[in-house]
Amino acid sequence: MIEARLFAYELLEELRRDLPLLDWASRALPNKPVEACVVAKASGVAAGVDEAEEFLKLLGFVVTWRLAEGSPVGPGARVICFRGPAPDVLKVERTLLNLLMHASGVATYTRRLVEKARSANPRVTVAATRKTLPHLRYIEKKAVVVGGGDPHRISLSDAQMFKDNHLRLISLDEAAAAPKPYIYKREVEVGTVEDAVRAAELGFDVIMLDNMTPEEVRRVAEELERRGLRRRVLLEASGNISEENIHLYAPYVDVVSIGRITHSAQALDMSLEVVDAKTRVGLIGYGRLGRALLELARGDGELEFVAVYDVDRERCREAERTHGVRCVGDVDELVRAVEIVVEAASAQAVLEYACRVLEAGRHLVVASTGALSKLPRCGTGYVFAMSGAAGGVDIAASTGGRVRHVVRKAAAAGEDSGPAEELYWRYPQSLNTSMTYKLAGAGEVWVELRRDAPPGYIIHEVEVEHQWGRVQIRAENKAEGTTSYAAALSLYNTLKNAARLVKGGRVVVGTFAVL
Repeated sequence: MIEARLFAYELLEELRRDLPLLDWASRALPNKPVEACVVAKASGVAAGVDEAEEFLKLLGFVVTWRLAEGSPVGPGARVICFRGPAPDVLKVERTLLNLLMHASGVATYTRRLVEKARSANPRVTVAATRKTLPHLRYIEKKAVVVGGGDPHRISLSDAQMFKDNHLRLISLDEAAAAPKPYIYKREVEVGTVEDAVRAAELGFDVIMLDNMTPEEVRRVAEELERRGLRRRVLLEASGNISEENIHLYAPYVDVVSIGRITHSAQALDMSLEVVDAKTRVGLIGYGRLGRALLELARGDGELEFVAVYDVDRERCREAERTHGVRCVGDVDELVRAVEIVVEAASAQAVLEYACRVLEAGRHLVVASTGALSKLPRCGTGYVFAMSGAAGGVDIAASTGGRVRHVVRKAAAAGEDSGPAEELYWRYPQSLNTSMTYKLAGAGEVWVELRRDAPPGYIIHEVEVEHQWGRVQIRAENKAEGTTSYAAALSLYNTLKNAARLVKGGRVVVGTFAVL
């Protein structure tokens, strides 16, 4: 995002002022790599994260985790995490916190005002003013937008707006006749019902009702309506409006503008914490696959499962008792607590929850790979799909070859054959590996589903035929029901690689398709 990068250069100048020579305390620290996170200490709305990320990247840090702009946060939520030399991490602490705390404070206050105003008028707009702090106009205006408000004018050049001092020097009629570019709106500030009516008659686009009481604002709206002028103009109320009385103005106007959104918003409390470098993971689905995954991750030095969600509450509580992973009441609660979410539930779960994960800026590891064929593009997070338990996916992807996949599962729901993309939705628990070939880039995938596997085994027979040759693979995997242990290992390995990538890994092995 270019705007964020441009503002990041201004932050570099702010850091230069904070670090004119040497940081004598940081010189005492060991020059070892550490990971640190900005952690919220209060509830609110995260803003300034794009700018924080660009600032850190300009300084050579590796950003390992970040929330999406506008994400809700609560005490303990990580807003952005990054890795770098210990002395340098602490040198940027105050500049980074000043940015995020102030921007998030503006966004949080804006969100509260918007919710209060729209409780009285769902169509009203809550706008800022030009009462911004020096050098912070861009970030404050952007934070207003992140909080659901309108930035109003960014500068004097954005509209033709006549205020009280203008009208001490020229008349209302002269203001209405002043030249302006055709693309701009003309706005005028008035303080009486009579002036508001006259401004509407003169053709002003926006009439600002300045320092009026809610009762006076109501009278203006009613008089304009009575004269058939109300729909010609936008009415804006401004002056002496606060969180306590905004709902009294909202029913009668189109816009409520409040200067204190930017100049008096309370900063959202945050701190910088050097953290355990483990990636926090959440699990959707505690069936056979989810249970096996938690067993594999027990004692892992890179991953920490901190939350699990399952529609079956008893299974969810069993995960908590058995593995010490907190059972949460809904997916949104799980998403707020983690950096990566693993789906080990069903194709339906992918379609229902994936966008909620990605739109919150979290990353998603998918076991029900086939469901990705119907998943819309959404959010800013990454999606990682496991390669499955059969092998040959890389070959199919790199050659675009034709795949014939025979799947033998004693516990399969039926026997059938056909193209993977058609057959999958009849047997979503049995054909995820088949769809992996298709999603990876195979030219076509023909599937035969059979129920003749020996008890306790799932057998895959894969043939990839392409113009440079042919590959044949047979995999006999130990299994429980429709889930093999090899599938759990594949999911675990995919999760490990995803965590390493988002933590700043630089080597990617394989030629699978990127969708």
